[in-house]
Amino acid sequence: MIEMQTLGVRTTQPKVSLLIDDSKTLTYPELFRYASQLALFDVRTLNASHYQQFKDVFVNQTKAISEPQFEQIASLVDFIPGSTTSQMMVALGTFSKKNALGGIVALLAYTLPGAIILTILGYLYGQYPDPRDLNILIFLAIQGIKSSTVALILQLMITLAMKSINNKLHISLSILSAALFVVYQQPYVLILTMMMGGITTIMVEYDAENTIGRRTFAKEQSATPAIFNDPKLINKKNSHKISQLLGNKSLHLYSAILLILLYLNSQQQSLILDMSLSFYNIGTFMIGGTPITLPFMYAETVLNPLYINADAFWLGFGLAAALPGPYLNFAIFLGTHSMGIYGGICCWIAIFLPSILQIWGLLPHWNNLKNNVYLQKFKEGVISVAIGFLATAVYYCWVDACKYDLPTATVISFLSLVYVSLLNFNSPAVLTLGAALFIIRYLALWYYRELDPVIF
Repeated sequence: MIEMQTLGVRTTQPKVSLLIDDSKTLTYPELFRYASQLALFDVRTLNASHYQQFKDVFVNQTKAISEPQFEQIASLVDFIPGSTTSQMMVALGTFSKKNALGGIVALLAYTLPGAIILTILGYLYGQYPDPRDLNILIFLAIQGIKSSTVALILQLMITLAMKSINNKLHISLSILSAALFVVYQQPYVLILTMMMGGITTIMVEYDAENTIGRRTFAKEQSATPAIFNDPKLINKKNSHKISQLLGNKSLHLYSAILLILLYLNSQQQSLILDMSLSFYNIGTFMIGGTPITLPFMYAETVLNPLYINADAFWLGFGLAAALPGPYLNFAIFLGTHSMGIYGGICCWIAIFLPSILQIWGLLPHWNNLKNNVYLQKFKEGVISVAIGFLATAVYYCWVDACKYDLPTATVISFLSLVYVSLLNFNSPAVLTLGAALFIIRYLALWYYRELDPVIF
């Protein structure tokens, strides 16, 4: 339940309350079952929204969430940094069980199926430092998957650009950031560029004559009433709330974990600590959702030779797109591939933990944040910069996919883009077709044209 203190602002229209009222409270087994089912939904494209499926289950089927509550949660997770679908699951689980533990249970049910499979695949793939040591058919299938992954990321970039690029300033920021990523591939440069993009958008697009825009927070809003002002909730059993206290504790815990990781990383030379800190920072700056993580993770892992190679990076992302659960699950693939199962679990927790703490921390403050003009403009600039970074990531993915066979990989990438954009194939089908086409191509050369193609 959201507890908001009245700020003394005037009310112009009724606002939606995020209070947990008399809606149904799910049991933990029920919550786990519903969240697990949502993880198994096919996705049509890499950026497909699960919001409708979430709404069907939690609003229409279980009646655990009211529709106004759902829309408020959806608007928040679209606004703040973090993995949108994972944060949505945490919020829905918290409201459905009416306590914070429900959010953890829902997230685990949603992410674990894909994470377990990716852990196994990452461990097995980590036994072959050189992918050319694999069975020839497996090696060819991997090249096909990476070729199709190019199309999935390109479709993701196109969709994000069509939604977010609205003027010449946004186009300019995207182009400049793409060029900058090619020249300077350090993570701190990417973060600074995103911050500068957001600040530039505020400075250029802010209308000094707009009196509403001058306000740090929009005043024409009513705060969500405190729990003791709602007679329906007084003395109600299980009337737990997402309170101001929980929100503050979550933000404090986030800061404490960050400081601890920084301290431990400065005192010890540990690859696990180093990667956990990197993934924790990536989860923090994920403004705009999963697409934004790709260039950051590429800069943090592939460009550091101690971490992971490009083959494993793009393969892991492609596999995560074809498996249940959020795409950020591929963090556990990367960690397991380079450091074993324990390292994979640490990376997986590190990249999801900021999203959990952010959604709990900001839910009580959402009424004060959602109409903030500065934050809206800042986010537009950040996403414009991130689109440029994502365009560069598409290029690097294509370069890696074409490493052994430029013509075949390029053709499969183009066909995969047609499948996902025009024919609405889902991600698992596109990646499966990519793997099959690459294998068929070489089988045809070997057995029908009696050629011996050299790909090693």
